[in-house]
Amino acid sequence: MKTVLLTSLFHSKRLQEPPPIISLALLLFIEMGPAPYKAFNPVRDLPGMKGKVIIVTGSSSGIGFAILQHLCRLGAKVYMTARSESRAKAAMERLEKEGKGPGNGEVLWHQLDLVDPRKAKESAEKFMKRSKRWTFSLTMLHSDSGNPSMNPDGIQGTMAVNYLGTYVFTQTLLPLLEKTAETGADARLINVHPIAAVLYSQLIKRGIIPSAGPYYQRFHAMILLQISLTRLDKLSSWAIDRQELEGAIMSDGAISNLRSLPFLNFWIWVLGTMMHAQEMRGYAPAFAACAPRADADANAIPSPAPSNSETKSQGFKPNPHIIHGAYIVLPNKKDDQGSTAMDPEKQNALEACTRAFLQKIGLKVNVT
Repeated sequence: MKTVLLTSLFHSKRLQEPPPIISLALLLFIEMGPAPYKAFNPVRDLPGMKGKVIIVTGSSSGIGFAILQHLCRLGAKVYMTARSESRAKAAMERLEKEGKGPGNGEVLWHQLDLVDPRKAKESAEKFMKRSKRWTFSLTMLHSDSGNPSMNPDGIQGTMAVNYLGTYVFTQTLLPLLEKTAETGADARLINVHPIAAVLYSQLIKRGIIPSAGPYYQRFHAMILLQISLTRLDKLSSWAIDRQELEGAIMSDGAISNLRSLPFLNFWIWVLGTMMHAQEMRGYAPAFAACAPRADADANAIPSPAPSNSETKSQGFKPNPHIIHGAYIVLPNKKDDQGSTAMDPEKQNALEACTRAFLQKIGLKVNVT
């Protein structure tokens, strides 16, 4: 019965928006949220990432771009995923303009379209051919507001990107990640999801909003996917990052929403006095990706990125919050996951529903 209910995740002709009162309450809650973790500086407080190979999905703009910036400044080799090369080139030009130092990592474009699961699998297979090793992936699970368009299989677009395409892309790449882990490398997979996923889960649990609405169920799918994948014990480390409420962020998306207003620069300036810089939204994911594991050998932890005036001179120590299956929240610490997400029955139901759908469209993916 639960599997039948979950099938409604994929076949919604129209994305249901939250009731106005809920949207207003969430907006006010976000605006009144605490400020980002200002005491944290990725370049200063994290070890260098030179030699690490990382994929960051959704990284040509917005929060994904901010995360990519931090990793690049730590010296990592980062694959920026985007549907079009022109969009990736524009993002790379922006990255050069805003600065990649002190680490000056390498950034490469990798084509990825998560809307169509077939293209997601094809993209993963192409990546495995071009890279013999993959240190870890940082996957963005977007919380974009409703996009009513449908993918080629009749799946609501937001669900296709946020869950199904991400599922196929990740499952296809897992053998490469596990192979890397077998060499003793620190292999991680980090999923980033918004506070809205937690808020909606609580609202559904309390019966405040309907559990059958696809707008809310996609958040359940995000969390269930993340927790179910912690079964992969071959990975030397598995970190799950949940972005705790950080106050209002002046992201690329926020600016895009203002473009229909007259005097755009004026409104950007006004809101900029009340909102926080986009790069601060990438702090917690950078921590989840780069902080030394709890079981790390202190003598083997990489040195900081090339020195600057703010970089710590002392070495880094193993971090007790970076453990297998950790659920990272601000200010950069592990927290307990909700009981709904930890329910193996729900995890298995979603897995069965997903695999049944993929089988129906003739797409075969790895079984974890």
